[in-house]
Amino acid sequence: MRILVYSETSGASVAANLGMAEYSYFFILDKYQPVLEQLGRVQRVEDPELEVDALYEEARREGERCVFLSFTPPHRTARNLRCPTVAVLAWEFDRIPNESWDDNPWNDWVRAIREIGAVVTISDYATRIIRRQVGRGVLVETVPAPIAAVGEGLGGWRSLLSNVGHRAHASAHVPGTTRELDLEAGIIDTRALAIDAEGVSPLSETGSGVYHAGRRWEGDPVSWDFSLEGGGDSQYLLGFYEEEHWGSWSKTARPSVILPWLLTGPLVLDLEVQAYGDNVDRELRIVIGRCEQRLILPASLRRFSLAFEVPEDGATRIQFYGLAAIAASGARDHRTLGLGLASLRLRRPEGSGGSAAPSTAATGLINAAVQRLQLDGTVYTSVFNPVDGRKNWEDMVTAFCWAFRDDPRKTLVLKMSHHNRSTFLGKLLLLFSRLSPFRCRIVALHGFLPDQQLRELMSATDFFVNTSLAEGQCLPLLEFMAEGVPAISPDHTAMATYINDRNSYVVRSSEQPHIWPNDPRRAYRTVSHRIDWDDLRRCYLASAEVTPDRYQAMSQAASSEVRRHYSTDRVYRQLRRVLRKASARRGA
Repeated sequence: MRILVYSETSGASVAANLGMAEYSYFFILDKYQPVLEQLGRVQRVEDPELEVDALYEEARREGERCVFLSFTPPHRTARNLRCPTVAVLAWEFDRIPNESWDDNPWNDWVRAIREIGAVVTISDYATRIIRRQVGRGVLVETVPAPIAAVGEGLGGWRSLLSNVGHRAHASAHVPGTTRELDLEAGIIDTRALAIDAEGVSPLSETGSGVYHAGRRWEGDPVSWDFSLEGGGDSQYLLGFYEEEHWGSWSKTARPSVILPWLLTGPLVLDLEVQAYGDNVDRELRIVIGRCEQRLILPASLRRFSLAFEVPEDGATRIQFYGLAAIAASGARDHRTLGLGLASLRLRRPEGSGGSAAPSTAATGLINAAVQRLQLDGTVYTSVFNPVDGRKNWEDMVTAFCWAFRDDPRKTLVLKMSHHNRSTFLGKLLLLFSRLSPFRCRIVALHGFLPDQQLRELMSATDFFVNTSLAEGQCLPLLEFMAEGVPAISPDHTAMATYINDRNSYVVRSSEQPHIWPNDPRRAYRTVSHRIDWDDLRRCYLASAEVTPDRYQAMSQAASSEVRRHYSTDRVYRQLRRVLRKASARRGA
């Protein structure tokens, strides 16, 4: 059998596309691929409408059955193909869209699925929902993405069981245990930050705690554009609101720009600024390391050029002081607007070297240098896309700080799966400021971790935390559980299959109105599951009191539950059945 597959994100683009629409379908396809290769000849296509039917006819001429698996939601699946098509769908709400909008009848997924004729979901929950709405005559089957433990295929689950024993006796319950990880990621670490109710700032220049790339600026001109068209440059801003068409407004009294390298020597800073309300005509201090310049803030955008001589110990940020972070009296905009920053440019003074052509710095946070992270005490980890509102990560952070405010040996690691740091950094640092003071530790990791580094993070983790409002399967949670990591998680939607009180501290939840994620009208048509915040806090506290015997039992139950539902052998049988049924529907 020839199996054609398609995903809008490819292996080459996944790092840059982290967090963008439909990027998670790539990971589902990536999990399926080894199983599909056991069932037939797998061929990836780039343009389904141009390629699929031609390949289908070629397969028929060769006497070969052919099926097209499109790892896309129904409204983005190629239409009117002769080749038998199966839409592979991740879904997590109690109704699929059954209305159309924007003159696209396939926004009505019920209609789209009926016309496609076959859909595979990755959870029993989604299969029940879709079967209930589309009725008979459509092939609707569950084939979850397979989850393999590190040791599977090389001695089976033997190494996993060994790891479980290690977890029970050597992780959260031995004071002073330190784990070291070498990670290709930007690191935001509360231990390296000065945090109070007024704001957040790095404790040192060269190890900022917000981002440290481990390299120096070579002197070539570099520019930032902080407007909506800036291509992600706002990820360098700290203490600013989201970008607007012209630039970005500060929200705190001490905003700053975090740099992806160390500044030293003579430089010129060109900046385009304005002020709002009481900050007009106020003196602004611009500080780079131990150097300072001043200017008077204008009421409208104006460009300034300021010269600095940064000592050899260097600086990794540009800081602004002297602002009043209060809402202007009588103004229609009640935000604490202060400094308006449209653009920045760094360059060497004329005659001091460096190229003349400016570049941008936006890729510096994606290709981070390898850094060493030390973790001690009990480590809680979560992996999620910070712009996906379903992940509800603010509850995760606030409940953690509330539970362990005075305990420095509790650490929450947040692996942020998004290419642009600006999607979460401002919100995260604002949470730090509003929650302060606290002694527990929070570490955010930004960047695409290679498999080996992700496995090291799994080994260093004692509990995986999920606080989602809805889940289609939640691959990160399952991958950690496969390695014997117990969870703190609700048991709604797809997680109802595998989360229980044997392997997890189950967080209570209740239904609330919700929108379909792809509906621009944002009309309430479905429900999600609101987390009981106080029960989440109680689950954190309960996990801190777990005994070694209880932890070992939870660890073994976590890996066993994943193996029971998501083993490669089980998924192989399910996929084989679906491919046979799909190919038979059109005599493929």
